[in-house]
Amino acid sequence: MLTTLAPLLLLGLLAMIWYTGARARETAVAISRAACQKEGYQLLDDTVALQRFAPRWTSSGLRMRRMYRFEYSVEGTLRETGYVLLLGNTLESVHIQGRHTIEQPPEEEEEAESRPAAKVIPFPGNRRR
Repeated sequence: MLTTLAPLLLLGLLAMIWYTGARARETAVAISRAACQKEGYQLLDDTVALQRFAPRWTSSGLRMRRMYRFEYSVEGTLRETGYVLLLGNTLESVHIQGRHTIEQPPEEEEEAESRPAAKVIPFPGNRRR
């Protein structure tokens, strides 16, 4: 019985991973579209691409942290790259053309108040060249 149950559990786990990934991608598309619209930019190809992901421990348990990359145009001729950072399905940050739009999840607001204010916002996508 265990030999027939194990493949079904594995298939169910894979389906759940696929479903949560698809929901996170839809959320990232909506967020990037709204951010581009707010700035007056054009979201190109109307899509986002998963750049990287990793598990994170939070106060509410294990959650996936995903970074999506999207392309937009400022004046209709040049392609620029932006990033959406999600923790689970919650927006962590949006990065567009040197600007950071940060929205902290409600569970981490108390921790942010106890920490000293930083003048630099760390973003894992930036690397010095």
